[in-house]
Amino acid sequence: MADPTTKLQISLIGAHSDGFVKALQANNFDIEQCGSVSDRKKSAVNLSVLALTGEEHTLSESDIDKTLRAGTVLALFGPSRALLETVHKATNTPIDIPSLELADGLPLLVYNVNGVVHVTPNNVPSEAKVQELVRSTLEKDGKAPPEESFSVSTVSVDPHEQAVMSISRAVSMTKTSRCPVSNLEPPSGVIGFKKGTIDNTAHIEITWLAWNADGIYDFYTKDPQYIQKFDLNWYTDFYVYATGADCRGKTGDEFTKAGGLVYTLVIDRGNVRRSSDGAPRFLGPTSGYCGYYFIDWNRTGNFSPGFTMDLLSYQPRDPASQNGTRYNYSIDFQQDMQMLNDNGDSKYTFKAQYSNDFTLEKFQQHAIELDSGVDFSVDYKDGYDHWVDPQLSTDTWYYPGITQWVNREGYEHFIIREDMPADDLPINGLTVLSSSVGKHWFSSAYSTACRAFKSNCWRTTSDGHNVEFQTIPITYGNGNGWLRTLDLTWS
Repeated sequence: MADPTTKLQISLIGAHSDGFVKALQANNFDIEQCGSVSDRKKSAVNLSVLALTGEEHTLSESDIDKTLRAGTVLALFGPSRALLETVHKATNTPIDIPSLELADGLPLLVYNVNGVVHVTPNNVPSEAKVQELVRSTLEKDGKAPPEESFSVSTVSVDPHEQAVMSISRAVSMTKTSRCPVSNLEPPSGVIGFKKGTIDNTAHIEITWLAWNADGIYDFYTKDPQYIQKFDLNWYTDFYVYATGADCRGKTGDEFTKAGGLVYTLVIDRGNVRRSSDGAPRFLGPTSGYCGYYFIDWNRTGNFSPGFTMDLLSYQPRDPASQNGTRYNYSIDFQQDMQMLNDNGDSKYTFKAQYSNDFTLEKFQQHAIELDSGVDFSVDYKDGYDHWVDPQLSTDTWYYPGITQWVNREGYEHFIIREDMPADDLPINGLTVLSSSVGKHWFSSAYSTACRAFKSNCWRTTSDGHNVEFQTIPITYGNGNGWLRTLDLTWS
């Protein structure tokens, strides 16, 4: 959300809805309303956001370039195909902006961070799935889990609120800087290079309570003090290099026959984390009776569903080192790109390089190689090992697992640990793909598990004869992924 101490300047061009304007006002935006782009140019206001709605309003390539260089976020509601094509030409991003599927009532956001254009299509997460409830007791006579699963929807976030939320996030991103050790952009004049970032974002609000404070299982709530919220902030950077031949105006076959090959470097970064404006993790009517929700798994991955891009390599594969429950990872990529310079008259070897070291505490990262891509899975590994036993089918998840033996008021019993890790799982990965020139499908898929636990010291309606340890996960995801097109062509 916007910083409550600073008003963000937004210029609205066209007839924006009253609901959107009210949502902006509620989130501390200073609003300037203009009838046209030409009216906006006469204003002296230093803009954070320029929002256009309606197909009759447009911008030139020069307007777009100046706007983005000034650090202003472009928010396009229902843009025309012509405007999308102009934005694509002005930004020269490998993300094929005109082909993006845009959600009704939500803006396409385009903005610049450290010279790299970000594109945010405003993704909407799919429905969640509540999996089987795992019941067990120390005496091992608990009821068997039910065979059926059932669906539970995320809260339908008001589109005006989601629009303002995503705009505020983009404004915040324009003010950030990254400091990885990298050399990924060849000098000006080198032929066959593109760069850009796609923002894969989702906002999750859980209204389904595994158990409410009265011990009722499977309970829906509208009470904000119980609604937990999570944000997926997943950024995928593309750095594209056409090597071995002149790529300009070539078909895929022509470029390949001339000895050309396109390398696409895909860098994943970001996190999935608990939202600050949601309810905290619920620990029960007495602390330790239960614990939910806890993110014990997050999986992100990219692949080429058309099999027109080949997977060459990926990092990391394994931890570089381990110290207790700390797992240290290293990404270190270097490759010589044989490109062309001086309008194609001379060869140029560009040494592409990227490094990133990161550490996971009580989580471990795994790579799953696909036919045309790779998934990176971050799994909890302390009280139990999610990677080894994702269904928690053995007793070790709770004994000794994530429970602790306590004595409270003369009564000894197990409680769910109150010091489980914070919900903030980083996203890190690098993938190298190869292809010819052309347009290629590219899919980005994610899955996140939010898990609930219950101790055997609290009787609830999900218990049978015995008071049982119980656990149940809610998994969120976008199925086969958000499908986009990469434009790996040069004129």
